[in-house]
Amino acid sequence: MPIRTGLDERMTQIRLDLKEYFGEAKDAYSEAIEAFTKMDSEVYDEVKSVRKHARVRNWDLSNNLLLILAINQPLMEDLRIVATYLRTVDTVERVVRHARDIARSDRSLDTLGKDIPALPDELVAPVLSMWSDLSEMIDILCKCLTEIEDVPQAKIVDSWVSVQNAHGQAIESLSTLKSAVLGGKSARLEVVNVVNRVERSAYNLVRLADLWHHALHNENIILED
Repeated sequence: MPIRTGLDERMTQIRLDLKEYFGEAKDAYSEAIEAFTKMDSEVYDEVKSVRKHARVRNWDLSNNLLLILAINQPLMEDLRIVATYLRTVDTVERVVRHARDIARSDRSLDTLGKDIPALPDELVAPVLSMWSDLSEMIDILCKCLTEIEDVPQAKIVDSWVSVQNAHGQAIESLSTLKSAVLGGKSARLEVVNVVNRVERSAYNLVRLADLWHHALHNENIILED
């Protein structure tokens, strides 16, 4: 039998911690993307530090959620929510990891592209577009998961389609631009890494939206198709 004693208080604290976690991930990503547009290497150490802190928060949140499973033995919707929160912890940690990867590419681009004034706008613009949609997804999912609200499915789908379109534009530009305007072949690979990391971060959040809908309604949906 489920034990309600202390469950509500523990879940309230989990939600507060998750809200902070989402915020940290968004801040780290924002700095990494801004550094990409400026070919700035100085942000790497800061984002790397956030990544290290994210691992600790991941462990703490996961342990607290497992404690809830052990002590309170939640059933039905409560159990689905706890399970989704466990997945959320890993998803947000992955988003932070992607931000770290982007910052690492920023550092490489700063060195490799020292002879070029800036990255071409046909690459920077799609990445900024993807980040705009990804940032909004982070805000939406943070609110849904911490305030127990339904996922705005149409909005998530629109954002995901927009990310895919911008990703396609960036890849097309990469296929036509000469390596010299990027700082060489190695720099091209770093730009590819940035473009793909943002797209994967968005995909992971769309999958999380699927899971959150299931947690609330015990119904499977696939928004990323």
